[in-house]
Amino acid sequence: MTTSSENSFFSDTSQPQGPPDTFIPPPALESAADYDEDSSSFGGTDSSGDASSSGELESLRQGYLSRRILELLPELLAEPAFRIGQRGDLRKRDVFLTGALPVWAGALPNVRFRYGGTGVSPNLYSAVVAPPASGKSALRHARKYGRPSSSTSSGGTSPEIGTSSENRTALESGASPESGASSESGAYPGGRASAQGSSTGQEGPEEEPSGRERPGVRAGRRELFLAADSSAAALKRRLEEVPHGVIFETEFQALSRALGSSWGSFTDVLLKGLQNEAIRMSRSSKGAVTIPHPAPSIALAGTPAALGGFMSGSGSTPGTGNGLFSRFLFYRFDREFEWSPQFRSPQSESTQSEGPQPEDLQSGERRGRLEESLRGAGQKFREARRQLGARETPLWVSVPGALQEAHTRAFRSLTKKWREDGSVPRSMQASLTRAGLQAVKIAVVLRGVRLADSGVPPASTQSIELGAEDMEAGIRLSLTYLLHAIEVGARLQGDDGPQDTCLQEKALQEKAGSQAKLNERKRDLTERQREYLEALPEEPFSTAEAKDLASGFGASKRGVQRWLKSWRKAGLLRKPKRGMWAKQRPEREDSPKTEGLPGAESVISVIDGIPALAGGLAP
Repeated sequence: MTTSSENSFFSDTSQPQGPPDTFIPPPALESAADYDEDSSSFGGTDSSGDASSSGELESLRQGYLSRRILELLPELLAEPAFRIGQRGDLRKRDVFLTGALPVWAGALPNVRFRYGGTGVSPNLYSAVVAPPASGKSALRHARKYGRPSSSTSSGGTSPEIGTSSENRTALESGASPESGASSESGAYPGGRASAQGSSTGQEGPEEEPSGRERPGVRAGRRELFLAADSSAAALKRRLEEVPHGVIFETEFQALSRALGSSWGSFTDVLLKGLQNEAIRMSRSSKGAVTIPHPAPSIALAGTPAALGGFMSGSGSTPGTGNGLFSRFLFYRFDREFEWSPQFRSPQSESTQSEGPQPEDLQSGERRGRLEESLRGAGQKFREARRQLGARETPLWVSVPGALQEAHTRAFRSLTKKWREDGSVPRSMQASLTRAGLQAVKIAVVLRGVRLADSGVPPASTQSIELGAEDMEAGIRLSLTYLLHAIEVGARLQGDDGPQDTCLQEKALQEKAGSQAKLNERKRDLTERQREYLEALPEEPFSTAEAKDLASGFGASKRGVQRWLKSWRKAGLLRKPKRGMWAKQRPEREDSPKTEGLPGAESVISVIDGIPALAGGLAP
């Protein structure tokens, strides 16, 4: 068994054992009739105390990842996300996190858990859907976790194989690309993709190893990222070497172009990949070859129009009936038409401005450059990937019984609600079924991130235990993404037809009327009061936070207390919960329109009823 003498992180000093006995039964949409009587508590009552509030529900309806989710994230994800969102750009923060989850999944080769009686890897597919120039390019920050370090990169070496037509040709012919393969340390030892499925005996007798690695590529230096613009043969070849590679693209067209071509039709690989189903192929030089446990991850972004092309370009039925649709975690938003400063970083703004800014008061020791945060996280990312890739047997993640019950109750409750709601499209049922799987995949990824951050090795056994904070975050995230999928699916099915246009016009009219009322109420304020009101945080804030801003506007803390109470009566502020305040604003243009969409309110009600399984510290 291969271990590292430098660092015991993720090491395994025990004798090979079988996987843990605990597993989670998948929720069934067709036959689940024996619901527990108490399962109805999900969605009807607030069982999580302060974790669920009207503020949380508002964030859900506006399409944001809630504050509770951010409290539960491990530091290596929470800190960069905080820095991206600390200037109020919460969409970019959410886009970053949506892309970071699949990238981190790529750092966890040889990690498995049991779901539905099958050994599963935590690989994930995600897609950010937004109009042009709306901020979805923030996805690129997530890629920096897996970028090569300067000490391990070869001069002039591209971090990818297969990004050019020359490399694609080389891969198809079996030759090594001219650029070589040295791009980052901590990669995946050669041939591990074929051997890991048979090492535990859990995947059945069909999963024989493929046996050989590609000539000219050193074991232990496999690239993390896979090129979307690849031929089917090239992608399968790369997956044979790096089963846990990541397809990362900021435009859907890169993948839809390949899927729609005769040489790149690898939809079957993507369909099988999320479920870790064996991929078999025949080559004249090697005969029959099997990738027993492919586990690619995907992080994509693109426009709504390009998403339709991506789905139809795969040769399958476009819309929610496409098998690819239900496999993705979707995050969708529209652009709020406003200008953002382009020439000053958050750090330079805070140092050049006069006096402390609201962001400075809240960020504390987390202030600093995003690049520094991601650079340090990237080092831990690479070490985790290196040591996990060196294992000869998988590291199994077991799920405690209480967390299994929480998962089962949440998805059983939502399944029941959707079955009783005859308006939910049948094509969306697959998205709900896979949301249950994605919840545990996300939870396992978060567990791996925490281990990478702490450097604490698991016990000298072949399994570690999932944490309560991981499961709660996984359930909340998967259901939030399901809420986005409902909206994306509705738009795909409607294809922006006349009915959708009417709904958009009505929403714009309602927002204009709401904004006019707010402007009228603000006219009664003094100039100083208006400036103070605008300086208050966009997210819900505490009374103490509001008072901390008082000195910057020449107001006393007692005076601010009176302002808050009077503004609440005037409709300028609201109280989402005790001790908390929030600005009263019209619906944002970038908010998904979930109201009236079949199944959306059921998802929101179930999220609202999820118990607080663990504590968490706000990032």
